[in-house]
Amino acid sequence: MQRRHERDAETVISVTSAQPGRSEDLDSRIVRYAWMMSLRIVCFVLAVLTPSPWRWMFIVGAVFLPSVAVVLANAHKTRKLSAGEAFVAPDRPQLQGPAGPVVSGDPGPGSDTKK
Repeated sequence: MQRRHERDAETVISVTSAQPGRSEDLDSRIVRYAWMMSLRIVCFVLAVLTPSPWRWMFIVGAVFLPSVAVVLANAHKTRKLSAGEAFVAPDRPQLQGPAGPVVSGDPGPGSDTKK
C-alpha cells in the first residue's frame, strides 16, 4: 500500500489552531484498518495451529475483528491543538546607582505659580 504523501523527517511547527488535514486523517485510518486486518489473518492461522480451547478464542477474534476494525477506521481523530500561550515579558531590573540632583522644571509662560 502506497502512502499518498511522503513526509520528511523535519519537525513541523504549528502556528495555528487549525485541525490536521483530511489526508493525514485518512492515512492514519487506512493504517489502523490494515493492522486490524493483519491481526485477523494471524487469528485465522492460529485457529488452525492451536488446540481446541485456544482455537475457539482465535475464531471468535477472527469473526469479530472486521466490525471492530471498521468502527475504529471510521472514527475520526478529533485532536485538539492547544492555542499558543500569551507572551509574558520578563521583569526588568531596576537601575541601581547614586542619587543625583533633582532638577525642577521651569514652568512655562502663563503659569499661575508664585514663588
